[in-house]
Amino acid sequence: MLAMALLDSGFAVRTAASAAEALVEARRRTPSLVLADAVMPEMDGFQLCAAFRGDPGLGGVPVVLLAASQPDARFRERGVTAGATDYLTKPIDLPRLIQVIRGLSA
Repeated sequence: MLAMALLDSGFAVRTAASAAEALVEARRRTPSLVLADAVMPEMDGFQLCAAFRGDPGLGGVPVVLLAASQPDARFRERGVTAGATDYLTKPIDLPRLIQVIRGLSA
């Protein structure tokens, strides 16, 4: 649903079924920005973010983590350590998301 809303707002969107798939696809074609759920099986959003930061070709790509609730201090610390650019809570406020995307793309 989020991908459809972003497409309807004029953004080019690519999706991935997992964090590992997102990393492979990003290495094929570098994205302008990544939206990643903080909690995912196998590789979570923090690990994905750290993988982006550790990759010379992807290190500068902004990564916005999506959280199910307001991030607490521990969550923010993990995000800072992993190199997250920003955090948004669910349910996603589409106007806020668009504002963040445009701000990071400028």
